[in-house]
Amino acid sequence: MKPRLLLSNDDGLDSPFLPTFAKALAEVVDLQIVVPSRERSWIGRAYCRHEILEAKRVDFFGLDCQTVSGTPADCVNIALAHLCGETPDAVVSGLNIGQNVALPLLWSSGTFAAAVEGAGWGVSAFAFSMRLEKIYYEYCRLRHGAAPEPLLRNIEAASEHAAEFLIECLERGECGGGRVVNVNYPIQYDRAKPFVKCVPANAELRSVYKKCGGGKFEFSYSLGEVKSPNGAKTDIECLDDAQACYSVIDIRG
Repeated sequence: MKPRLLLSNDDGLDSPFLPTFAKALAEVVDLQIVVPSRERSWIGRAYCRHEILEAKRVDFFGLDCQTVSGTPADCVNIALAHLCGETPDAVVSGLNIGQNVALPLLWSSGTFAAAVEGAGWGVSAFAFSMRLEKIYYEYCRLRHGAAPEPLLRNIEAASEHAAEFLIECLERGECGGGRVVNVNYPIQYDRAKPFVKCVPANAELRSVYKKCGGGKFEFSYSLGEVKSPNGAKTDIECLDDAQACYSVIDIRG
């Protein structure tokens, strides 16, 4: 019997990464998809407390798919409480358009937050992300354009690996208990390279806004100063070395 899996993301139903990632997972699990009805990046684990949310079933390549008019955390919460017939064996979030690395910026990620929501319910939880070249990031993230062929091959390779890694983790039973397995793939993912266990980098925050005149400020991504805890190899160092990597983060502290 295949494991039951709930898939969400923060890039919404229109993510150009979602079809490839979902199809790869559906090969090895019984998949239920519940994603935001629109893109909800950089929102962390927010809930739409003052809104009435709506879930809608949608046609998505013949897969069991619904959208929710809320945040990634809303999607997973509503799915686990109301939409899933049975508690899934795992909650998976992604494949995210862009990396999700370094503490404390991980806590700003809607992708990571969806996985955290699952872990908070005691379900095995995974977040998958991919670092992109700037031109691809802007095309896919800002315009939701179809992935160009070189990027699509990278997405396919990462999705196939993610499906295999997920099954291995579930079979070993090492990924539950309030923990999130956070996985990142490099710009040029090569399956021949070792898949590395790492730790999230420590980032000392700096301004993530720049002045744009008239007392206004525009978001501008910044990690600030990055450090390695205890000399261990970090997620950022792995991606800089073109290595896919994963860390296990205990949300209970």
